[in-house]
Amino acid sequence: MSEERPERAPVEVAVGILIRKDGAILMGSRPEGKPYAGWWEFPGGKLEPGESAEEALRRELSEELDLRIGPSSPWISELLDYPHARVRLHFRRCWSWEGEPRAMERQSFGFYRRGSLPSGKLLPMDDRIAAWAGLPAVAAVIRAGAGVGERIRSAAEEGAGLFWVEGDDELPEVPSGSRIGRNGIFPGVSPDMPPLKGAMAGSLAEIREAAASGSDFAILRAEAEALEAEPPIPAYVPARSAGELHKAVARGAHGVWLLR
Repeated sequence: MSEERPERAPVEVAVGILIRKDGAILMGSRPEGKPYAGWWEFPGGKLEPGESAEEALRRELSEELDLRIGPSSPWISELLDYPHARVRLHFRRCWSWEGEPRAMERQSFGFYRRGSLPSGKLLPMDDRIAAWAGLPAVAAVIRAGAGVGERIRSAAEEGAGLFWVEGDDELPEVPSGSRIGRNGIFPGVSPDMPPLKGAMAGSLAEIREAAASGSDFAILRAEAEALEAEPPIPAYVPARSAGELHKAVARGAHGVWLLR
C-alpha cells in the first residue's frame, strides 16, 4: 500500500499585470534553464525572506526587464501545483512605470491584448487572466422594473462598462466595448470578448465557491471581510459613485459596482 505524500508547502510568487493605456498587457517568455523555458507568462518571481509581494514585484521587474514600476495593487491569487513546485501566485496590477522593457535574461517579451496573445505555449491561466484584466473597472447592477434602458444609459454616463441586469426585461443595446448580461450570464460579442459568468457573493468563502463553479468575477454585496485576503477571481465592491474606484482598487478590488 503506497503512502500518501505530504502536501508541499507553496512557494510564494509575485506576478505583475502591467497594463498600458491602450489596455495591452506585458508578457514575456521564460528564460532558458528554468522550468517551462520558452513558455509565455506574466513577469514576476519568488518572494525573498521578509519581502512583501509588492517589494518582490518591484525587484523582479527591475532584474528581469530593467523597469522601475510605480505603485501596484493587489488583485487576485491562485494556488497551482506544477511537477517542479507548488506555487501561490499573487497577481498585482500596475499602470505606471519608468523606462522601456529590456530583455535582461534574453527572453522575448511584448504587450498583448486578449484575443491576440503570443503564438507560443502559454502557462496555465494566461488566457483567463488576460480576459479578466480587460474587465471594465465600473459595473452596474440594474434592478428589475420600468426604465431599464434609461438606468443603463445613466450608469454608462457615470463610467459603467459592465451591466448586470436583474429580472426578465429585454436587454437593450449598450455602448461599444461594454458588456451586458442577465442574472450573471454575459454572452460573448466578439473574439476579444468571450462569454463570462458572474456571481453575487457576500464573503471570501462565497467568492471561492463561485470561482470553483467557473465564475469569472464576483459582485460583492458588501465589502465585509471579503478583501482581507486576495480573492481567486476579480471582485467588485459596492460604491455610491465611480469616484470611489481608486480607493477600492488600492484595497484589492477589481473595481466598483453601482446599484441603479
